[in-house]
Order: sequence, then structure tokens, then C-alpha cells
Amino acid sequence: MTGSIFSTFWRHRSLVLELAKREFSRRYRGSFGGIVWSFAQPLFLLSVYTIAFGVILQTRWGFSGGTIDYALMLFAGLIVFNAFSECLNKSTTLVTDNPNFVKKIVFPLELLPVIAVTTALAHAMIAMVAWFLGYILFFGAPQLTAILFPLILLCFAPVLLGLGWLLSALGVFVRDIGQLTGMFSHALMFLTPIFYSIETAPPLLQNLLKLNPLTFIVVQFRLVLFHGQMPSLGGLAVYFALACLFAWASLAVFRRLRPVFADLV
Repeated sequence: MTGSIFSTFWRHRSLVLELAKREFSRRYRGSFGGIVWSFAQPLFLLSVYTIAFGVILQTRWGFSGGTIDYALMLFAGLIVFNAFSECLNKSTTLVTDNPNFVKKIVFPLELLPVIAVTTALAHAMIAMVAWFLGYILFFGAPQLTAILFPLILLCFAPVLLGLGWLLSALGVFVRDIGQLTGMFSHALMFLTPIFYSIETAPPLLQNLLKLNPLTFIVVQFRLVLFHGQMPSLGGLAVYFALACLFAWASLAVFRRLRPVFADLV
């Protein structure tokens, strides 16, 4: 199955890129700002969260940093979470929103989550440009280890693909799942060390937070971007292997349920 899905990706790589570009541009079609909104939206949310947590609540990361340090640490965590949240909330309707692909066109439906993940990672890369500009403006040249951030996103990608395959298949049968993922996404934002450092949580809660699949990626992301430290290569290897296993199992579920999609869409 693994070999067949990679061969499917490779055969349709041009189609995936074209549909991803179409999906990316469709979000901003007809707006005056266009792609500028890709920068403006995360920066606006960053400003709100920084004022609320960094200025009003005086939240810090356990080192003698100021509001700017907090804002950049917060932004790094939001980049990871926003990619996850975008895929999570979009996945439930990937199949039901594309009935023509299901009924009228011979189309490899397995590619729909791939297109969604590609678009989400493109938004993450745009946000990274904003992060680097902010870091350069306030602190100068970024840490040398910052060039490793694509490696961490690569290890995270199978989790997003797995979510896409699993939720898009289940969303055909249980339409209410979209409501549940919306609530889950909001809860997970505060159960991931985005607004706070994991070290500030009580020891028992720290262990629970580490079970969150986003926690490890957020921590590694900040290590390479802000602290100038190498990521845990062993930990990333284990994470990537488990993420691929999850993606493989989700793809198996998707393909098992696919024959009845046309009857339900």
C-alpha cells in the first residue's frame, strides 16, 4: 500500500501542485489584499495574543525575556498549530465538498488530503517569512539552527496527512464530526504549550502535555528557531515513524470506506 500511494503521488504530482495553487489562490480571490492577508491574519492574531498574554498577563517563558521574546515564541508555536488546525477543520468536508470528483470524474480521492496539507504548509512557510523578518528586525541574524525548521515540518506532515485521510472518510458518514473538530481545535490550542512554556506547568500536567502530538513539534520548532539548539534527531525519527504508521492506518481506513462514498455524497 505504501508503494502504491507514493507512485500515485508521483504520477499526479503536477495535478497536486496545480490544485494546491488553485486552492491557495481561491481563498483570497476577489479580495483587495490578496496574498497580503496570509501575512496580515496571523500577525493580527499575534498582536492580540501578545497584548493579552504578554502585556496584560505578563506571561514569560522562564527566562529573562521581554514582550518581543514572548511574541516570537508565541508566533513559532502558532505556525505549527495553525497548520494543524487548518487541516483538522478542512478535512471533515474534503470528500463531501467535492461530489464531482467522487461521482463524475476519475480522480484519485486519496490526493484531496495531500492538496489540503500542501496548502496548509504553504501558509506555514509564508508565516515563517514573517517570523524571520520580525526576528531580524529586533535581534539581527537568526540562529544558524533555524535552517532546520523544514525538517521538523517534514516530520509533522504525516500527522496532517493521517488526519486528512481519516477525517475526510469519517466525515462522509458522520456529518456532525465537523462540529466536534471545531471544539477540539479550540481546546487543543490551550492544551498545547503555545501561550506558555511547558516547564511552567505542574510536573503531572507536563507528562499529560507531552502526550499531545503537537507538543513535541512545537518544542523542537522553538529549539531550532529561538534557542539555537539542535533538535532531538532521535526523537524526530521516532515521531516520524509513528506519524507514518498513523498515516498508513488512516489511508487504509480511507480506502476501505471509499467504495461507498458515491452513495452518500
